[in-house]
Order: sequence, then structure tokens, then C-alpha cells
Amino acid sequence: MTLEEVTARGHEALEAGRWAEARAAFEEALVGTGSADALAGLGDALFFLGDVGESVRCRERAYAASRRAGNVPEAIDSAVWLCLVYGMSLGNEAAARGWLARAESMADPDDGLSLAWVDYCAALLATDTRYCRDLIERALATSQELGDPDLAVCALAERGVVLVKVGEVTAGLRCVDEAMASALGGDGTNFYTVVMASCSMLTVCDLLSDLGRATQWSQAADDYMRAYGCPYLYAQCRLVHGRVLLLTGHWAEADDELRRAAAGTRDVYPGMFHQAIASLAELRVRQGNFHEARALIEGIGAPVESSLAAAGLSLGSNEPELAVALAERWLRTEIDKNDDVVPPLHAGGQRTSLETAGARSLLVEAQLAAGNRAAAAAAAEHLAGLDDEAGGVSLVSAHAALARGRVAASEGRQGPAAAYFEEALKWFGHLGLPLEAARTRLDLARVLAPDQPALAVSEARAALSVLDKLGASHDADIAAALLRSWGAAGRSVPREPGILTRREHEILGLLVDGYSNHEIAVQLFISSKTVAHHVSSVLEKLGLRNRAEAAAYAARLGSH
Repeated sequence: MTLEEVTARGHEALEAGRWAEARAAFEEALVGTGSADALAGLGDALFFLGDVGESVRCRERAYAASRRAGNVPEAIDSAVWLCLVYGMSLGNEAAARGWLARAESMADPDDGLSLAWVDYCAALLATDTRYCRDLIERALATSQELGDPDLAVCALAERGVVLVKVGEVTAGLRCVDEAMASALGGDGTNFYTVVMASCSMLTVCDLLSDLGRATQWSQAADDYMRAYGCPYLYAQCRLVHGRVLLLTGHWAEADDELRRAAAGTRDVYPGMFHQAIASLAELRVRQGNFHEARALIEGIGAPVESSLAAAGLSLGSNEPELAVALAERWLRTEIDKNDDVVPPLHAGGQRTSLETAGARSLLVEAQLAAGNRAAAAAAAEHLAGLDDEAGGVSLVSAHAALARGRVAASEGRQGPAAAYFEEALKWFGHLGLPLEAARTRLDLARVLAPDQPALAVSEARAALSVLDKLGASHDADIAAALLRSWGAAGRSVPREPGILTRREHEILGLLVDGYSNHEIAVQLFISSKTVAHHVSSVLEKLGLRNRAEAAAYAARLGSH
């Protein structure tokens, strides 16, 4: 086959989302050649396969090849691509601005479309919302005038981000929703269009704590995901998506997404890497795996990014005073945007606000556990004030009601407490947050117990059922103990201690492949000490003496 035919085969595979096939075709095309087109295509395939570093190197070579060939449009295309990836996946603001300047310098003053893409990239990196708005409006107008559907969708989505930031929330959401519908409906000609629109959508949902919208659009993108894979490829977007999965109880998927975010940012984007690991630690806390959560937190040595996960761990470990201090530290960094460890993107950027309401709710719980009722009441009212300012955003509303309910319960006001818990339960149920809903049911059961014991038992059993299905072992044990304290049966079927956990199955699979403890630790982002703990647990549960017997056992069962 000719070079052109092999390259065309690669592009065909790209358009179909067959990334490995595309990579093979472009690698074949590059044998003995330095084709800019094949290099750019290989960079795209590697990016979607998750090899960001190598994809960047390919695109830089594609840029150089285009320059040598005198193909300015192709060179500008690579410069724009590099600006976006350096800024949004690698956290290298200097390199992102450098490639933006390169694209602008190459563009002819009469090349309106190239300059419009430059405006779009400049808007993503802008720290002033007014300036950003001017850039986006100009890019959007040019895309419509010159008929570029991909830029039109991307600019419309980013316009939504800007409008939300300046307080025009309804108009901003309309832009984002329209852009997502347009992207998923096939108005764009490039698979990156869905990636960019999705990232803007998640940014808006993050800014507004609009978890419901993020979940709904992720569900609407099912067809795209089946064809192309997850569209949340930029590191910041992948992290937010991982948190959406974490909150909505899709813990296996959250674990995978957060580990991908960590793998893609290790050694190149420290702030984002630390946030990904901190979110993994929070997932372990939710699962009741405190030992591994502590190892993850200690492993990154980043007190600012890990303080919220550490606060949850401390509260679960009966250290409420420490939990208070850690939650307050995290909230101080939330307020002080000047010390943010992640470079600003999307018109000034913003620290992950999907975490903020939960952090303030955790602070209320920790203050009550520490006996600081007045401080808890003040924190609950602060959260309620945020709810009023946000105009009743459901995630904030849910946590505000939960916090007020807990304060009321601590004061012995059972009626108001029950009403608040029922309101919180309604919101958490509407949002599809199973762990928060189950925890709220337990709080409700406690205040119902004195006057309505049968209803209290029913609520606690419903909570226990959800917690067992989720795999939230610590919370499930609390629910079971509460039921026993009332003389009621807890689990209809006792938990079997010999059954391996999901993480232990992972460890077993890696043992079969011959991984050492150190290699397993690197693969799973945990310490070698934690791996040794898991290996011992696997051997004990299976009644085996050593790693070789474990590997043979797995092979016999066909579990790997």
C-alpha cells in the first residue's frame, strides 16, 4: 500500500474510534518517512489510548514537519492542539501560552478561522472573565460566519462557562446544554469536539455543584462512549468525572477513572496528581478501607490536597478534633484561590466545588462529635446561607438540610431534626447519591427511635441493605450495630469473612502475573506495606501458605 493509502486507513480508524488500529496504521506510515499527517494522527491515537507524553512528542514532531513543508495551517493545528494538552492535561501553563503565541504568530491576519481558534485557546487560559468573554464571543461569531461547526460547538460550550462565572447562570446552562446536544448529535466533524464540550460542561457542573446535570449528560453520552471511550480525557475533566462516579456510588468505575487521572499526571502535574490520589483515598474511606486510605494520604505527602480525605479518615477513626482541624484547613484553601495548587483554566478556574458542600457538612459532623455544638450550629447556618446564595442548588441543599438536622438532633429537637433529614434524603435520592442517602437514613432512624421504633428499624434496615451492596463496610457495621442495640435483626445473611474484596481480587490477579509487592504498589498507587497487608489477607482467607499457592489457586479457578 502507498503512504497515502496507509495514512487514510489510519484516519478511517480514528474516525471510528479504533485507536489501537489507528496507531498501528500511522506507525506503519511513518516507517522511513516523517509525514506530518501521520505524526499528527499517531498523536491523536496515543492521546485517546492514554499515552499523553508520547502523544505530545508526536504532535511536536508533526508541528516541525509541517513547518519544514511550509504547511502553515497544519502547523497551526498542531500548535493549538499542544496548547490545549499542555494546559489541560499536563498543567504546564508556560508551555500552553508558548504554543498559543506560536499559533498566533503563524496565523495570517486574513486567516480569520485560525485566529478564532487562537481566541478560543486564549479564553481557556485567561484569568480575567471580562477579557475571556470578549475572546469567546469573537471566536463564536467567527465560527458562525465562516462555518466551522467544531469551533462553534466548543466556543458555545465555553461561553456557558463564562456566563456562569459572571452570574448569568440560566443563560450559561442553556449554552452548555445546547453545545452538548449539538456535539453528541453529530454537528461537529471532529471527535475532539465532544471532548472539549464535555470538559466545559463538567466545569460548569463543578462551579455550580450541579451533580445531577453532570450525571445526566454522562448517561446521554453512552453511545459516544461505546464508540470512542470516555470523553473526559483532559486531566482536570477526568478528575471531576471520577468524583461524579465516586459520589454516585459507581465505585469500581471511579477507582479506574481516578487511577487513570493519577497515572496521566504523575511526575508532570503534581497538584492534579495529588488531588487524584486524595480522591482515591476518599474512596477508600467510603469503602471502609482505612488502612489503605491512610497509606495513600501518607504516600503523597501533600497536606493541602489530602486534608479533606484525611478529615474523613480521622472522623471514621474516632479522632473528631483532628477531623475538625483538617476540614477547616481544606476550607481555608478553598477560599484562598491565590494559593491554588492547580493552574487556572476556564476563565480563571475554580477549585473543585463538588467537594465544598460535603466538606462543610463533614465539618458540622466533626464539630458535633468533638462536643462543639455552638461551632457546629454556626457551620450549619453558614452552609444554609450558601444554599440561599446558590438559589437552591440540590447538592448544597441536601448537605445544608443534613447539617441542620444533625444540629437539631444534638439539641434534642427530634421533630425538626426528622424534617431536615427527610428533606436531605429527598435531595440525596434525587441526585442518586447512595452513601449519603444511607447515612441520612441512619440519622433519621436515630431520631425516630424513641417514638416510632418500628419505622426507625425499617429505615435502618434499608440503610444497611444499601451499604452492604455498595461495599461500605464501616458504615454497614455501624448500621448493623445500631439495629442490634434495638434488639432487631440486622443482616439477613451474615457477611462471609472468607470472601475476597475487590482490591484483594486485583492483588490476586497481579500475583498470578508474577508481580512483586513493589510492582503491585506502583500499579495500584499504594505502599508496599499495604500490598503486604493485602497479600497476607488473601492467603489467610484462601487458606494458602504462599504466593505460589495463590497463583496456582487462581489458575485452577480460572479467576484470572
